[in-house]
Amino acid sequence: MGRRRETTQTSREAVVTWSQPLPAPYEAIGDSPNLIDTERQDLALAEAAIDSLRVAFWAAGKALQLIRDARLYRGTHATFEEYLTDRWDMQTSQAYRLIQAWPLAERLSPMGDKLSERQVRELLPLATRHGQDAAVTVYQTVSEADGVRVTAAVLDDVVKVLPPVWDREQAVEQIRAYLAGLPHQPAGGADPSVSWEAEASRLRLTMRRIVTAPSWQTAARERPEQARAVIAELRALLDEAEKAATSDT
Repeated sequence: MGRRRETTQTSREAVVTWSQPLPAPYEAIGDSPNLIDTERQDLALAEAAIDSLRVAFWAAGKALQLIRDARLYRGTHATFEEYLTDRWDMQTSQAYRLIQAWPLAERLSPMGDKLSERQVRELLPLATRHGQDAAVTVYQTVSEADGVRVTAAVLDDVVKVLPPVWDREQAVEQIRAYLAGLPHQPAGGADPSVSWEAEASRLRLTMRRIVTAPSWQTAARERPEQARAVIAELRALLDEAEKAATSDT
């Protein structure tokens, strides 16, 4: 006998009404292929959510987990995988991507009307390492930046400049510094000193991220000559920058 189901309202009012009574995933009530009235109702609600995948992918992920965990497919199919193929012509990998994404997407959905699966996908590794609060902090900081449109590419770049050890205040500071250097300001309207400081901050963050990355340290030990060549090239560029900054001409 499985646990009793709990009906929870979705966190985003903008989602169409069919998703609001969708229950949280629960274990199967029984083994009979004949679903009881409550299960048939849940199956109908879950399938309606999956049918609206393009509108609310995270609701579809929640519905898929509900069907999988409660084995609501058992009235017509022996396995969840067979159900996915026959009922939705959906690959198992796609279904599990949606199942993985929906809890974070549900938390992020009130922050952006155009939240996409790709955006959530870029934040999932961060959420796995440091928790959903870290991913929410990143998304919120980007969404609140003036002149910056939240896209999957921007989120991907932002996550890459973050240090391996999570610190919320430091992360917010680094994200803002990185976003300040993006070319979102009107042509001719940017203060050169502000642009320079933003670019310098981005450069420092990028270099710190690279040299502290385990992959770079391993490569430097295994291929020291190549590593020294890269360092020498960077040092030469910095020398040129220093000469330009100290030149009287």
